[in-house]
Amino acid sequence: MRPLHFFTATVLCFSTSLQAALLSTTNGLNLSENSPYNTIADVPHTIMEYERASGNWFGWRESLESKGVGPSITYTADMAGNPVGGKSPGGFTYTDSFAFACLVETEKLFGWHGGYFMVSAIQRDGSNLSQQNIRNAFTVQQIYGGPTIHWYQLSYQQDFWNDRVSLKIGRIAVGDDFETSPLYWLYMNNGIDGMIQAVPVNSRASVCPNATWGSYLKAKLPADMLLKLGVYQAVPQPSTNGLNWNFYPSNGVMLFSQYEWTPEFFKSSFSHRAQPTNKMKEARDLFVKPPGSRTNLPASVIKGFQGHYWMGGYYSSMEYSQFNSTLQIPNAYGFYWHADQTVYRPEPTSDKGLVLWSACALSPQQNISLLPFQVNAGAIYTGLIPGRSEDLTIFGAAYGNFSTSYAGVQEAAGNGNRTYELVYEGGYRILLTKFAYFQPDIQWVINPGGSASIANALVLGAQMGVVF
Repeated sequence: MRPLHFFTATVLCFSTSLQAALLSTTNGLNLSENSPYNTIADVPHTIMEYERASGNWFGWRESLESKGVGPSITYTADMAGNPVGGKSPGGFTYTDSFAFACLVETEKLFGWHGGYFMVSAIQRDGSNLSQQNIRNAFTVQQIYGGPTIHWYQLSYQQDFWNDRVSLKIGRIAVGDDFETSPLYWLYMNNGIDGMIQAVPVNSRASVCPNATWGSYLKAKLPADMLLKLGVYQAVPQPSTNGLNWNFYPSNGVMLFSQYEWTPEFFKSSFSHRAQPTNKMKEARDLFVKPPGSRTNLPASVIKGFQGHYWMGGYYSSMEYSQFNSTLQIPNAYGFYWHADQTVYRPEPTSDKGLVLWSACALSPQQNISLLPFQVNAGAIYTGLIPGRSEDLTIFGAAYGNFSTSYAGVQEAAGNGNRTYELVYEGGYRILLTKFAYFQPDIQWVINPGGSASIANALVLGAQMGVVF
């Protein structure tokens, strides 16, 4: 496709995507307000969505939800083209995803507190620009994968002890519960979106749209701490439609653990009932009272500087193929870290401001891990443009080192030396409504596939969708 044709197609392919919030127990946060933490991707990761394009279904939806039955349909699409660079410049592809889900809350249905039953399926279509034209590892369209219908989740979650402990069992995915953040879901490149890519690539951990049998335990600890433990059936190759629900004990199991800290710094303790001293009043006027507001603000409306920090690891007893041997070996393992922190707020009562984040993964077994080391980082600013307080400006980068064993095999086969791949991404998410957005996106892929023989690629496109 010529560059002019590509730009024309990009302009014509306009749509919307989803904006949702959750009333969730995740990390103990109330994410019902606008912030970069309340945006979901192409599947219903969250408990509740608060606006839908299809409305109330003449009262039927409200009636169902009052009884604890919450149906959900989301649509997401990624369009992208590489006007220059890659293996074959001038390509353009479109891929999309429909996600169908139903959440049943047992408390509303028959009075059983803390129970949630989830069933979902995903239909994916389209083509993969990375595979067809660029030949890079960090695919530039995050929702591509298995263009067919997949049965996804079939799970039950039960909360205990004043909702401080949660247990989930059933057909679930590791990528919904470990090493993932709503911040990642804002990006279009699959090296960032979802789990940090090195973890599922090296471990074969289940990620959307593929689920496996598993169990997941989450416990809130004192001092804003959280502990997560998970055990999952190891599946070397997921079934085409997600309907192979057999147990295969000989495949082994995967164990994941994650320890989190979710602080909120600089949270104002001023109360509207307090009579401030002169120093307190000066501090409040400087940091708390926005122009035109009343003098006494309740402390509950003050926004602190949220942070999320975690470290985790995995172990798998499944047997893995080696790059430099015909023998398979078990006992794969790896580690990962994540940090995100709000660092700036122009108004202490608003979600506007800057969040910085980073993540990295280490899988030291060079003979079985395609990406032994990966590091990602990014910045997200809410409300950068005046008058667009809910829009999100994003920037991110993903860097991955290829295994020396894999590189040696590729070089011996005449495919060149594979070293690293680096991707930069920038985008601007325009919140059209409470249920839709449109996000122009630009990516720069350096050293595609780790090979210097493939030209660096410029990728232009957009992410879009709607929640019905």
